[in-house]
Amino acid sequence: MKSNEKRRMLGIVTASAVLLMLVVSLTPVSAAVFPDNNETMIKMANGAFYNSSGDDYYFKFTKAGGGLNAIHIADSPASEDRYGGVYTNKGTSGTFYISDTSKDPGCSDSAILMFGVSSDVNTTNLELNVNASGYNWTLTPTIMYPDSVTYYDEVEIGTFDESDFLDIGGSDIESYWRPYFDEDYPMYDGQGNLDTYKVMFIDLSLGTLKYNSSLNYNGSIKVDYDINGFIEDDYALFDIYTWCNQSKQGQGVSWTNKVIGTNSSSWTIGF
Repeated sequence: MKSNEKRRMLGIVTASAVLLMLVVSLTPVSAAVFPDNNETMIKMANGAFYNSSGDDYYFKFTKAGGGLNAIHIADSPASEDRYGGVYTNKGTSGTFYISDTSKDPGCSDSAILMFGVSSDVNTTNLELNVNASGYNWTLTPTIMYPDSVTYYDEVEIGTFDESDFLDIGGSDIESYWRPYFDEDYPMYDGQGNLDTYKVMFIDLSLGTLKYNSSLNYNGSIKVDYDINGFIEDDYALFDIYTWCNQSKQGQGVSWTNKVIGTNSSSWTIGF
């Protein structure tokens, strides 16, 4: 997936938003991909939409237990499903929703998919196709809910393949943990530390909004995916992260779906 493809298709960010981003940006200069679990730059497979100087975002979680209560994976945009759930044995094609239950300000500027496949999966012929529907807006100058939002339907985020899995030193990363404050935060609910995955990160360029019945999908992001080149016993999963330009945690990726305890949500394929 070329980093400019999505930018051409969306054409979302206005000149003023880009200018604002350049003025207030606090994100560190691009560094090695996925070198640590926290306070690290991570490369997006399709380019970081809001990082004008590179293809990565700064992932930073400020405390244990922080950033786990706002973002959820759900199988429906309905109010009663906004906290999501633990969804298992899903198909290689499907739809899920990214919901936001935060209160102040009740939004995040861009959602990020983390897609993982079991380390022993042959990814030579694997292709992941992603479309998404949701809202975008001009980046706000302070911590606030956007004054106006624009809806985008069935955006073709892209097709991703073996070359998009993150690597360091020429070899795919195989990990049982994913970026978070804790050094060993799991990929999904019930995972063991012998269950390792190769992962990629995909910037949707669409923001999350707290439940609002006047919005399409009540403000959540609809994600449609299709995986080709999989065989019957292959395992895969999705997790969610979000990036904010202005927040109490500063600029960066500081929120993800919870997979331990109450209100956990995860999406696994094949198991």
